[in-house]
Amino acid sequence: MSGAFGARTPAQVTPTDRDLERASGGRTLAIGAVATGAVSSIPLELYVARVLAGEGEPNAADAAQQALAVAIRTYAVVNAGRHRREGFDLCDTTHCQVLRAATESSRRAALATTGRVLTLDGKPVEIFYSASCGGRSESAADVWPGGGQFSYLKSVPDDVHQDEMPWVLEMSLQEIRQSLARVGFGGSRLKDIGIDGRTASGRVASLHLSGMRPDSIAGDPFRKAIGARELRSTAFTMTRHGDKVRFTGVGYGHGVGMCVIGAGKRARRGETVEAILRQYFPALRLASLDGRALDTRAESTTSAATAAPAPVGAPARVPTIVVHVPKGSSLPESEVEQMAMRAHASLSKTLGTTVAPVTIELHGSLDSFRYETGRPWWVSAAVTGTTLDLAPAPLLAQREGVEMTIRMAMAELLVSKALADRPVWARVGAARYFARQTPIAPPPRAITCPVDAELRMAVSATAQREAEQRAERCFAYALSRSGDWKAVK
Repeated sequence: MSGAFGARTPAQVTPTDRDLERASGGRTLAIGAVATGAVSSIPLELYVARVLAGEGEPNAADAAQQALAVAIRTYAVVNAGRHRREGFDLCDTTHCQVLRAATESSRRAALATTGRVLTLDGKPVEIFYSASCGGRSESAADVWPGGGQFSYLKSVPDDVHQDEMPWVLEMSLQEIRQSLARVGFGGSRLKDIGIDGRTASGRVASLHLSGMRPDSIAGDPFRKAIGARELRSTAFTMTRHGDKVRFTGVGYGHGVGMCVIGAGKRARRGETVEAILRQYFPALRLASLDGRALDTRAESTTSAATAAPAPVGAPARVPTIVVHVPKGSSLPESEVEQMAMRAHASLSKTLGTTVAPVTIELHGSLDSFRYETGRPWWVSAAVTGTTLDLAPAPLLAQREGVEMTIRMAMAELLVSKALADRPVWARVGAARYFARQTPIAPPPRAITCPVDAELRMAVSATAQREAEQRAERCFAYALSRSGDWKAVK
């Protein structure tokens, strides 16, 4: 492999979109525009150039542009099909990668690195990049639920940030409380806030929130609650003066993988594309796609079936059930499909509502489930839109069982629309209540219902179970008072 990527596109050549289309060799991506709902088919290398224009430093040196082009291409190839539920491969927002009109320099970088991707054991793997790591990148396992599946993305020192000025954010305790309340925390007053622990890279792993319910939060969710543009990273220290809290930090973004600003500095001091990529991805190797199919993540089989006409007394329309199971699964998609159809028929009759179509995603690993859903290891299922994500079958068998997990997830899906404007406990409680063959008896008096964050951001399996049990009891009590599940609030 040549070390001079730029030799493919001499400075005097001005590449065009057509050049990138030809270089793509027929490989295309279906890109969904979130704002308009439109879906466009874009040649792979033109996509790389457009993302580079949206995510990169505009005036970065060639080596930095090309290194980021490789990272962008690798991400795109591995994540093709990420939005298959919506009918396209990737979106055009930060959920995937942001696109802008390609520039001359971004086209040149894409063309210079055509077909080059980062691999592990000869296969392209998921990678990430952020604006600035502030002097040390972060381990994926310390940022996201399920990040352990990216064991090759470890924290590494980055010695090109010494001249960067720290950023400062000042907020009152009341402003912090309001931010936390918006993501579901309870409590009328935040009495104090403190850092409970740090990751190996020095970033904030967790914080204690005196006076809030729950009273702790992980670093990355805290940053998102405050606002990622304001609290730029979790690499911060914190001081308090009266009611004011001052955050002083470095970096911008999650810090995992390539540092865009750091790559630019390395390129300016003469480092090659290969050297930059080795810095941020030391465990990975450059390779060519060589005709590899784009959807390298496709590890599932798909089954879609429409049930036979419903028997008398059942809902008139039983939805299409679409099932994805991992290759080699001991639980075939046909069995999962039958469980889901039974659950839907029974619950829709009880609840008087139906949803179609319903997608079941049975994950092959706990890391995959955690990463896709953002839920912790102790959660068995997650409902997003009309998709039910399930933890691996062996784990479900050790917990409530596969069929009971599907029933609870299906029940939550069926009540979600009617209870969309209610607290999370209403939906979770209803799901548990109606999933049972024999619902629990209501408590004799009202109890304290869990706040949203106790159910969606629980700090332990025990706390999660306790919150879900309270949610079910709260729902049972409210239902006994109203007589109509849709009126519970």
